[in-house]
Amino acid sequence: MLDTLLPTATGSDMIPAWFLSLGASIFAAPLAELFQQSLAAGVAPRQWKTAVITPVPKVATPTQPSDFRPISITQVLSRSLELFVIRKYILPSLASTQYDTRLHGQVRVQAIGSTTAAIVAIMHTVRSLLNNNDYVHVFAFDFSKAFDTVSHASLTNKLAHLAIPDSVYN
Repeated sequence: MLDTLLPTATGSDMIPAWFLSLGASIFAAPLAELFQQSLAAGVAPRQWKTAVITPVPKVATPTQPSDFRPISITQVLSRSLELFVIRKYILPSLASTQYDTRLHGQVRVQAIGSTTAAIVAIMHTVRSLLNNNDYVHVFAFDFSKAFDTVSHASLTNKLAHLAIPDSVYN
């Protein structure tokens, strides 16, 4: 996983992705052990639960607080563990349930990362489909502040019913 880290923002630990990729042969075994211990205990290191909140302008010339959106930047290792959990536990569990057909085409569920990556993935898919089709229909939705309106109790209840180990759920 360390070999494939993409350049990304550094969290509060200031460990850049390029450094982890460069030292992957040295860091892989101890980090794998740390990840396994974290998952077995159902607890992530406290430092990985902190984020640097950075305001990013939504408009060319911001003049008021609502002209910004907050970006939470967590540590690269925290994001790596999250991606591991998504790939090893969440996606396989979703694929074996009734949710599979509804989640198949969702970009974020494919764990590709950023809005830019999502747009690139969509464009690639459209261009590939146009090789064999005269036209392609694309339906895209932007759920602004969607996570702010999600019932966290409902979400955790649904997660509890997935076939993932309790320690990973925790």
